[in-house]
Amino acid sequence: METIANMLEKILEEILSVGGVELCALVSKQGLLMVSREASPGFDNEAFAALTATLFMSAESTTMRLNKQKPKSIIVETNDKKLIIYEAGPNALIVVLVSNMGFIGLILNELKKAAEKTRNII
Repeated sequence: METIANMLEKILEEILSVGGVELCALVSKQGLLMVSREASPGFDNEAFAALTATLFMSAESTTMRLNKQKPKSIIVETNDKKLIIYEAGPNALIVVLVSNMGFIGLILNELKKAAEKTRNII
């Protein structure tokens, strides 16, 4: 029988297969790392998880005050990378770091599918 961790890791592997994705992780909204996959080793995944959850919760608080709606996703863009945080249920976030080589439309579509799969597992 397949474990929950194995099922979540398969979801991340599907996301990584999309071109340009350098890192992907499933993070609890409390900032705890569930599972992660990275294309290049040497990244502090636990700190990354905590920081991205904090960013999402801050954006959620802001949008609730502005228009009484929660965000589904957040995209932070720098000169050479994009950070995407995508809600995957009431307690989980999918986080990806994408190079400029990645196609944002394809990645967002994959994140939508991955979020639904994650909701069904967690």
